[in-house]
Amino acid sequence: MHYVQVKGILSAKNGMNLYRGCSHGCIYCDSRSSCYQMPHAFEDIEVKQNALVLLEEALRRKRKKCMIGTGSMTDPYIPLETELGSVRQAMELVYKYGCGFTVLTKSDRILRDLDLLQKINASAKCVVQMTLTTYDEELCKKIEPYVSTTRERFEALKQLRDAGIPTVVWLAPILPFINDTEANLRGILDYCIEAGVYGIICFGMGLTLRDGNREYFYQQLDRHFP
Repeated sequence: MHYVQVKGILSAKNGMNLYRGCSHGCIYCDSRSSCYQMPHAFEDIEVKQNALVLLEEALRRKRKKCMIGTGSMTDPYIPLETELGSVRQAMELVYKYGCGFTVLTKSDRILRDLDLLQKINASAKCVVQMTLTTYDEELCKKIEPYVSTTRERFEALKQLRDAGIPTVVWLAPILPFINDTEANLRGILDYCIEAGVYGIICFGMGLTLRDGNREYFYQQLDRHFP
């Protein structure tokens, strides 16, 4: 982990990443691609030290309420979040300024913030997006080794449903000869039905295989699927 000072926190579409890099170890992660110009080891998490100050300044200037999103580049609920609490503090600011919130994660750590999710959803709107790639728990441990298992994410989706939080599942990526079986897809879809998700997204379905993404993915294929 290391700290940096940044010039801005919100993108033009009101997305933010409080961290850069990730420790979940997903073998297919596009955020490893060289085009994102990450100047440090991917597992050496970059913490944007002044992010919360910048976020409050940006929210204070907003003339219209909007949805603030996080999780597009780095899963916000990496283990480090348990220690630092940056995401929770950001959510508190989102609630304070009356904006909505959407988050994409693969971790059941999000349940720590269930109270805030409910408060935001009651005052504006809140949507939790959860990635599910495999119904097979053993396969999950190979392709997403350091994140909540699919079963744990499914249980989290049910708790979010019971709390009145709208949920969406990202069914991606589909990896040829690994998780593209009918049994796997039906298993995930059954989870989605039981959890009452509002929708399913298949974002391109496969991988970009850009520089950085490609090399790491092929290394992990050699390791786990020789």
